[in-house]
Amino acid sequence: MIAKNKTRIQLPGDQSNFAIAVQHLTVSYGPVPALLDISVQVPSGKLVGVIGPNGSGKSTFIKSILGFVKPDVGKVELFGEDTSHTKDRVAYVPQRGTVDWDFPITVREVAAMGRYGKRRWWQDLKKEDYAAADEALEKVRMSEFSTRQIGQLSGGQQQRVFMARALTQNADVLLLDEPFAGVDAATERAILDVLHETKENGKTVVVVHHDLATAAEFFDLLLLLKQRLFAFGPPRQVLDPELLADVYEGNLRVFADLAQSMRSS
Repeated sequence: MIAKNKTRIQLPGDQSNFAIAVQHLTVSYGPVPALLDISVQVPSGKLVGVIGPNGSGKSTFIKSILGFVKPDVGKVELFGEDTSHTKDRVAYVPQRGTVDWDFPITVREVAAMGRYGKRRWWQDLKKEDYAAADEALEKVRMSEFSTRQIGQLSGGQQQRVFMARALTQNADVLLLDEPFAGVDAATERAILDVLHETKENGKTVVVVHHDLATAAEFFDLLLLLKQRLFAFGPPRQVLDPELLADVYEGNLRVFADLAQSMRSS
């Protein structure tokens, strides 16, 4: 069992090869700490899952990388630069609950929104921007719904549309907050295919994920949070039953059986 203020694993490597560098990050909401002294370096070109109990700071971690929340202490850099200088290099897929689904906008228009960062504020989108949106919708298998208002879609379809919007940005880092929550099997497969293709194209993908049973299958690396960083590394090492029981404050018997089968495979 590790002490709660120690981080297990961590990855060695050349500083220049990290897409995301977090140093002593501490974030509080009023008197309540959400993240405490997080230091981690995420290599470029990896698919990374962020796991941990409810309320452990996973979404805050993503928002800190985006620059949406201001840290009490510490800093976040993308490719060696402060996040204020790298906004065009990162794309974000929020939780579905944060979106106004009644807004009068079509699927194609949402996908094309990812291109606004490529244009001056006074410029309209061009033909090639809508072509990029159409290509992204094809990748997430939503082309046939391009003229539909977003509120008329199922939850899984809505998630795929926001995946398409992120893809049209062609960013170097893609951040997703629980994209698999409440989606059907078809959407899960479509999202996974896109994430793996994005990684194969040299991008870095960081995903908040709640399902421990699928974490080893989905990701190259796992980052285990509970206010502090408990572990970061390959799933086989992070998904340790004793460590998980410590962080999740329980035995996780079902997952312990799965972890045992992973070690024997």
